[in-house]
Amino acid sequence: MFSSFSARAPRSPRPARGTADRVRLAIAIGYGAAVTVTTGIVLAADLFADDPGFIGVFLILATAPLSMVSLYLLDFGEMPQALTNVLFYVATTGSGALQTWLLWPGRRRRRSAE
Repeated sequence: MFSSFSARAPRSPRPARGTADRVRLAIAIGYGAAVTVTTGIVLAADLFADDPGFIGVFLILATAPLSMVSLYLLDFGEMPQALTNVLFYVATTGSGALQTWLLWPGRRRRRSAE
């Protein structure tokens, strides 16, 4: 009797999230927020401080290890300073965004056999 109801019941497009997925989602959101805040602070110090010093190191450390690899692959040889700054922020923030996406549990969703 009840088997006919369950056969016609619509299936959920996404499986229910477990506790591990919620924890991973919280970690991904927290890491993404930390990268965003660090980028904002470093950019503000770079733009408005007379001598920002080595504040860019904090952005590299916040987005490590991918930012270290991306900065190693970039060649900052004979470039104007403005282009060097833009490439630095694109490489480090892009690495942080990629790592945030890798931490996000929604991309590892299993396909359900229907």
